[in-house]
Amino acid sequence: MKKTLIVFVLMFLLVPRVATSRVNGISKSKIYIPEGAHVTLDALTIYHPTTKQCDSAPLITASNSRIDTGKLKNQQIRWMALSRDLIKRWKGEFHYGDTVMVNANDPAIDGLWIIKDTMNKRFKKRGDLLFDQSVRKSGKWTHVEISRVVAVVV
Repeated sequence: MKKTLIVFVLMFLLVPRVATSRVNGISKSKIYIPEGAHVTLDALTIYHPTTKQCDSAPLITASNSRIDTGKLKNQQIRWMALSRDLIKRWKGEFHYGDTVMVNANDPAIDGLWIIKDTMNKRFKKRGDLLFDQSVRKSGKWTHVEISRVVAVVV
């Protein structure tokens, strides 16, 4: 019990990410704590939900989630794809729906992203960030760290 409490307190102090939300007039804070999986990607790039870059159903991800183009254009969703070697279905460490902290030393993309898609099987140790074409056309980062995080309501 003591060890668990010490670990929790240390994680609480080491993680600077805090988000707040209001539910029924009550303010709640979420703290994101690293949990398990941590990988350094060789490359992180941008992709768009088009048939040219995806398959014949570009608005449906590999996790069977439907992309709301309005929310994507307004940057209300932050979804990403990982190469198959990193997805649990192919013996990787991450599951669809995992929230990850991206650290690419670029404030425009650093932060929380949700894994919703899979890249083509030719890629290894890579990630793709989902953007609307009108928001961001391209981008490439190397040696990007991603870590699975869990939210704790305080």
